Order: sequence, then structure tokens, then C-alpha cells
Amino acid sequence: MPHRRTLLLLPLGLAACAGTPPAPQGDGPPIAYRHLTQIRLDVARIDIEDRSPAPGPNDAGRDLQPSPAEAVRIMGQDRLAAFGTEHRARFAVTRAQIIRSRNPGGSGVFASDPGERLLCQLTARLDILDGNDRRLGFAEASAERTRNVESTNAARRSGAEALLRQTMFDLNTEFEFQIRRALRPYLVEGTAAPPAPVAREELPRT
Repeated sequence: MPHRRTLLLLPLGLAACAGTPPAPQGDGPPIAYRHLTQIRLDVARIDIEDRSPAPGPNDAGRDLQPSPAEAVRIMGQDRLAAFGTEHRARFAVTRAQIIRSRNPGGSGVFASDPGERLLCQLTARLDILDGNDRRLGFAEASAERTRNVESTNAARRSGAEALLRQTMFDLNTEFEFQIRRALRPYLVEGTAAPPAPVAREELPRT
């Protein structure tokens, strides 16, 4: 099997491609991707892992439902499908956070609140492994967006939810692009049904 490597590309330009819907701007239905065409992999099993660091005190996404890490896992579960009889795929969340920081300015008793800056950073990785856990190929995608919000709990939560949806839109677009670019030999095209049984396992955070 060939070894493939891929460079990380910023996803923002991809969202402007013809036929790509605009990124969501606010509240909406639960984050899910089952309405999209699945990416069919020539593997017998798909493992889902969360390798992202535990949320810190300044992570505005720690109390969201779903959290950033859960949103990325949902993307992997919904978008990937096993359509092979050998090898396995390992989908890993390697970064998922919404970091908040204070905007500069606003010093003094009567100064207006400068608000906060939210930074959403998401990264997902897909490895194709043989029976001896030797890596046959991989693809990796990242997405990053920022948003300014008022310094209130309600504004912070609402802004974080909207920011997560927008960044997940970017990540999903980039994720499929990178897979089709770097893992083409492991893609299954057509409408044939997958072999049975197909194992799908979610592994705990390491």
C-alpha cells in the first residue's frame, strides 16, 4: 500500500467553492452530518478516539452541548463508513477548544466593557492501519475562527455556540477535501452494500 502524506490547508477558501452552502450563522438544529453523503472507506472497522486535551478554565466550550470535542466526534461518526474486509480506520479528535480572552481597552471605572474574544480551534485526524497497526496513510484537517462577544454568561454561551457551528462547517469541508486528496486509494465509490458484520468502536480519551 502506498504511504500518503498531506499538508494542512486552511479551510476558509474551500467554503467559497461552487455548490457549497454558506456557513451557519447562529442557532439551529443539533450538530449532525447524516444528511451528507458518507465517506466510504476500504476498511473493516472504524475506531473513534478523543485525544484532545481536557478543557481548561478559559475554555468557553466546556459547558456546551455538544462540547467542541463531542461535535468533532459526531462528524467522524456520521461522515465515515466502513466498506471493506481488512484494515481499520482510526479517527481521532486531536484539538477541540474555544478559548476566551479579554479584549484590550476598557480600563478605568467608567470605561465601557471591551468584551471578550473567542477563539475556536478544531483538528481531526484519520489514519488507515493494517492488521499490525502499521500506518498505511493518513489525512488531517484543522479549522479556526474567532468571534467577539460581550462579557456576560448569556452572550458568551450564545457566541460560543454560533462560533462552534461555523468552525465545524469549515472543519467538515476541509476534512472531506483532505481525505479525498490523501487517502484516495482507500475510498470506496459506488452504491454496493458494505460487507457484514462491520465493527464500529468508540474508544475513550487517552
